[in-house]
Amino acid sequence: MQVLIAADADELAEIAADAFRGRVRARPDLAMAVPAGRTPRRMYARMAALQHVDPVDYSRMRVFAVDDLCPPAPADGYFWRQIRTEFLAWAKVDAEGWRPFTVDATDLDAMCAAYERAIAEIGGLDVVMLGLGPNAHLASNEPGCAFDVGTRPVRLLDSTVRYILTDDVIQGEVCERAVTLGLATIMAAREVIVLDGPITADVPASVLRAHPRCLVITDGGARP
Repeated sequence: MQVLIAADADELAEIAADAFRGRVRARPDLAMAVPAGRTPRRMYARMAALQHVDPVDYSRMRVFAVDDLCPPAPADGYFWRQIRTEFLAWAKVDAEGWRPFTVDATDLDAMCAAYERAIAEIGGLDVVMLGLGPNAHLASNEPGCAFDVGTRPVRLLDSTVRYILTDDVIQGEVCERAVTLGLATIMAAREVIVLDGPITADVPASVLRAHPRCLVITDGGARP
Protein backbone atom coordinates (compact mmCIF):
# COMPACT_ATOMS: atom_id res chain seq x y z
CA MET A 1 0.00 0.00 0.00
CA GLN A 2 1.27 3.43 -0.96
CA VAL A 3 0.19 6.43 1.14
CA LEU A 4 0.49 10.02 -0.08
CA ILE A 5 -0.16 12.75 2.48
CA ALA A 6 -1.41 16.01 1.01
CA ALA A 7 -0.90 19.31 2.82
CA ASP A 8 -4.58 20.19 2.56
CA ALA A 9 -7.80 19.45 0.66
CA ASP A 10 -6.67 21.45 -2.38
CA GLU A 11 -3.44 19.49 -2.72
CA LEU A 12 -5.36 16.24 -2.24
CA ALA A 13 -7.59 17.24 -5.15
CA GLU A 14 -4.55 18.01 -7.31
CA ILE A 15 -2.92 14.66 -6.57
CA ALA A 16 -6.16 12.78 -7.13
CA ALA A 17 -6.85 14.62 -10.41
CA ASP A 18 -3.36 13.81 -11.66
CA ALA A 19 -3.84 10.15 -10.72
CA PHE A 20 -7.21 9.96 -12.49
CA ARG A 21 -5.96 11.71 -15.62
CA GLY A 22 -2.79 9.65 -15.70
CA ARG A 23 -4.67 6.36 -15.58
CA VAL A 24 -6.90 7.41 -18.47
CA ARG A 25 -3.96 8.61 -20.54
CA ALA A 26 -2.23 5.26 -19.98
CA ARG A 27 -5.37 3.30 -20.93
CA PRO A 28 -8.01 5.33 -22.82
CA ASP A 29 -10.66 2.58 -22.51
CA LEU A 30 -10.14 2.41 -18.75
CA ALA A 31 -12.89 0.60 -16.82
CA MET A 32 -13.19 2.62 -13.64
CA ALA A 33 -15.62 2.88 -10.77
CA VAL A 34 -15.61 6.59 -9.99
CA PRO A 35 -16.39 8.31 -6.68
CA ALA A 36 -19.05 10.71 -5.50
CA GLY A 37 -19.37 12.80 -2.36
CA ARG A 38 -17.64 15.83 -0.94
CA THR A 39 -14.02 14.66 -1.22
CA PRO A 40 -14.11 14.01 -5.00
CA ARG A 41 -15.88 17.30 -5.70
CA ARG A 42 -12.66 19.34 -5.63
CA MET A 43 -10.96 16.68 -7.76
CA TYR A 44 -13.59 16.90 -10.50
CA ALA A 45 -13.39 20.69 -10.46
CA ARG A 46 -9.60 20.50 -10.82
CA MET A 47 -9.94 18.02 -13.70
CA ALA A 48 -12.47 20.25 -15.46
CA ALA A 49 -10.12 23.24 -15.18
CA LEU A 50 -7.16 21.24 -16.51
CA GLN A 51 -9.22 20.02 -19.46
CA HIS A 52 -9.12 23.52 -20.95
CA VAL A 53 -5.32 23.72 -20.93
CA ASP A 54 -4.16 20.09 -21.04
CA PRO A 55 -7.02 17.95 -22.36
CA VAL A 56 -7.41 14.22 -21.80
CA ASP A 57 -9.52 12.03 -24.08
CA TYR A 58 -12.09 10.43 -21.76
CA SER A 59 -14.44 9.37 -24.55
CA ARG A 60 -13.59 5.66 -24.48
CA MET A 61 -13.79 5.19 -20.71
CA ARG A 62 -16.16 2.64 -19.14
CA VAL A 63 -17.51 4.50 -16.11
CA PHE A 64 -19.04 2.45 -13.30
CA ALA A 65 -20.57 3.55 -10.02
CA VAL A 66 -19.14 2.72 -6.61
CA ASP A 67 -22.47 2.86 -4.80
CA ASP A 68 -25.77 4.70 -4.90
CA LEU A 69 -28.96 5.36 -2.99
CA CYS A 70 -32.25 3.72 -3.95
CA PRO A 71 -35.72 5.28 -4.05
CA PRO A 72 -37.20 7.24 -2.43
CA ALA A 73 -33.84 8.80 -3.34
CA PRO A 74 -33.71 9.97 -7.01
CA ALA A 75 -34.53 7.19 -9.48
CA ASP A 76 -31.67 8.29 -11.74
CA GLY A 77 -29.16 7.78 -8.92
CA TYR A 78 -28.39 10.20 -6.09
CA PHE A 79 -24.61 9.81 -6.41
CA TRP A 80 -24.79 9.30 -10.17
CA ARG A 81 -26.34 12.77 -10.45
CA GLN A 82 -23.11 14.19 -9.06
CA ILE A 83 -20.94 12.07 -11.36
CA ARG A 84 -23.03 13.13 -14.35
CA THR A 85 -22.97 16.82 -13.39
CA GLU A 86 -19.40 17.17 -12.17
CA PHE A 87 -17.61 14.76 -14.53
CA LEU A 88 -19.60 13.29 -17.41
CA ALA A 89 -21.16 16.63 -18.42
CA TRP A 90 -17.81 18.01 -19.57
CA ALA A 91 -15.63 14.89 -20.06
CA LYS A 92 -17.52 13.75 -23.19
CA VAL A 93 -17.48 10.08 -22.25
CA ASP A 94 -19.52 8.17 -24.83
CA ALA A 95 -22.90 7.49 -23.21
CA GLU A 96 -22.53 3.81 -24.14
CA GLY A 97 -19.72 3.70 -21.58
CA TRP A 98 -21.90 4.94 -18.71
CA ARG A 99 -22.69 2.13 -16.26
CA PRO A 100 -24.84 3.50 -13.44
CA PHE A 101 -26.77 1.26 -11.07
CA THR A 102 -30.44 0.80 -11.97
CA VAL A 103 -31.50 1.90 -8.51
CA ASP A 104 -35.22 1.74 -9.24
CA ALA A 105 -35.08 -1.90 -10.36
CA THR A 106 -37.92 -4.05 -9.05
CA ASP A 107 -35.43 -6.78 -8.06
CA LEU A 108 -32.31 -5.14 -6.64
CA ASP A 109 -30.59 -8.46 -5.97
CA ALA A 110 -30.94 -9.43 -9.63
CA MET A 111 -29.78 -5.97 -10.73
CA CYS A 112 -26.66 -6.25 -8.56
CA ALA A 113 -25.93 -9.73 -9.89
CA ALA A 114 -26.19 -8.35 -13.43
CA TYR A 115 -23.83 -5.51 -12.47
CA GLU A 116 -21.26 -8.07 -11.29
CA ARG A 117 -21.65 -9.96 -14.58
CA ALA A 118 -21.17 -6.74 -16.57
CA ILE A 119 -17.91 -6.11 -14.73
CA ALA A 120 -16.75 -9.68 -15.34
CA GLU A 121 -17.67 -9.54 -19.03
CA ILE A 122 -15.28 -6.65 -19.65
CA GLY A 123 -12.47 -8.42 -17.80
CA GLY A 124 -12.88 -6.67 -14.44
CA LEU A 125 -12.39 -3.12 -13.24
CA ASP A 126 -9.05 -1.49 -13.91
CA VAL A 127 -9.46 1.07 -11.13
CA VAL A 128 -11.83 1.68 -8.25
CA MET A 129 -11.47 5.20 -6.84
CA LEU A 130 -13.50 5.99 -3.75
CA GLY A 131 -13.62 8.05 -0.60
CA LEU A 132 -13.55 6.79 2.94
CA GLY A 133 -16.61 7.40 5.11
CA PRO A 134 -16.45 9.00 8.56
CA ASN A 135 -16.77 5.58 10.20
CA ALA A 136 -14.24 4.26 7.64
CA HIS A 137 -16.87 2.46 5.56
CA LEU A 138 -15.70 1.66 2.06
CA ALA A 139 -18.28 2.39 -0.64
CA SER A 140 -21.49 1.56 1.25
CA ASN A 141 -19.96 -1.41 3.05
CA GLU A 142 -20.60 -0.44 6.65
CA PRO A 143 -18.51 -1.68 9.60
CA GLY A 144 -19.14 -5.33 10.34
CA CYS A 145 -19.67 -6.48 6.75
CA ALA A 146 -17.82 -9.53 5.49
CA PHE A 147 -14.77 -9.12 3.28
CA ASP A 148 -15.97 -11.70 0.73
CA VAL A 149 -19.24 -10.04 -0.33
CA GLY A 150 -20.04 -8.87 -3.85
CA THR A 151 -22.26 -6.13 -5.25
CA ARG A 152 -25.55 -6.10 -3.37
CA PRO A 153 -28.34 -4.04 -1.79
CA VAL A 154 -27.53 -2.72 1.70
CA ARG A 155 -29.00 -0.53 4.43
CA LEU A 156 -26.94 2.38 5.60
CA LEU A 157 -26.46 3.24 9.24
CA ASP A 158 -28.37 6.26 10.53
CA SER A 159 -25.03 8.01 11.10
CA THR A 160 -24.11 7.55 7.42
CA VAL A 161 -27.44 8.98 6.26
CA ARG A 162 -26.95 11.99 8.54
CA TYR A 163 -23.42 12.47 7.18
CA ILE A 164 -24.68 12.52 3.57
CA LEU A 165 -27.13 15.26 4.56
CA THR A 166 -24.28 17.47 5.83
CA ASP A 167 -22.87 17.83 2.30
CA ASP A 168 -23.03 21.30 0.75
CA VAL A 169 -24.79 19.86 -2.30
CA ILE A 170 -27.91 17.76 -1.78
CA GLN A 171 -28.89 15.81 -4.91
CA GLY A 172 -32.41 14.93 -3.75
CA GLU A 173 -34.07 12.84 -1.07
CA VAL A 174 -31.70 10.76 1.07
CA CYS A 175 -32.57 7.39 2.58
CA GLU A 176 -30.94 4.31 4.08
CA ARG A 177 -31.59 2.03 1.06
CA ALA A 178 -28.52 1.66 -1.13
CA VAL A 179 -26.61 -0.59 -3.50
CA THR A 180 -22.84 -0.95 -3.43
CA LEU A 181 -19.85 -2.68 -4.91
CA GLY A 182 -18.88 -5.33 -2.38
CA LEU A 183 -15.49 -5.52 -0.72
CA ALA A 184 -14.68 -8.60 -2.83
CA THR A 185 -15.59 -6.66 -5.99
CA ILE A 186 -13.36 -3.77 -4.96
CA MET A 187 -10.49 -6.09 -4.07
CA ALA A 188 -10.74 -7.76 -7.49
CA ALA A 189 -9.97 -4.46 -9.25
CA ARG A 190 -6.46 -4.11 -10.61
CA GLU A 191 -5.94 -0.91 -8.62
CA VAL A 192 -7.76 0.83 -5.76
CA ILE A 193 -7.32 4.53 -5.02
CA VAL A 194 -8.71 5.80 -1.72
CA LEU A 195 -9.28 9.52 -1.22
CA ASP A 196 -8.96 10.87 2.30
CA GLY A 197 -8.59 8.82 5.40
CA PRO A 198 -6.43 6.61 7.59
CA ILE A 199 -6.64 2.81 7.43
CA THR A 200 -7.14 1.05 10.78
CA ALA A 201 -7.47 -2.60 11.64
CA ASP A 202 -11.12 -2.77 12.71
CA VAL A 203 -12.94 -1.22 9.77
CA PRO A 204 -13.99 -2.37 6.28
CA ALA A 205 -11.19 -0.37 4.64
CA SER A 206 -8.61 -2.51 6.42
CA VAL A 207 -9.10 -5.16 3.75
CA LEU A 208 -7.16 -2.91 1.39
CA ARG A 209 -3.93 -3.70 3.20
CA ALA A 210 -3.99 -7.00 1.29
CA HIS A 211 -4.48 -5.37 -2.12
CA PRO A 212 -1.37 -5.59 -4.35
CA ARG A 213 -1.87 -2.09 -5.78
CA CYS A 214 -3.57 0.36 -3.45
CA LEU A 215 -2.94 4.10 -3.29
CA VAL A 216 -4.27 6.13 -0.36
CA ILE A 217 -4.30 9.93 -0.77
CA THR A 218 -5.05 11.60 2.54
CA ASP A 219 -5.43 15.17 3.69
CA GLY A 220 -2.73 15.70 6.32
CA GLY A 221 -4.11 19.13 7.11
CA ALA A 222 -7.39 17.63 8.32
CA ARG A 223 -5.75 15.13 10.64
CA PRO A 224 -4.66 15.82 14.24
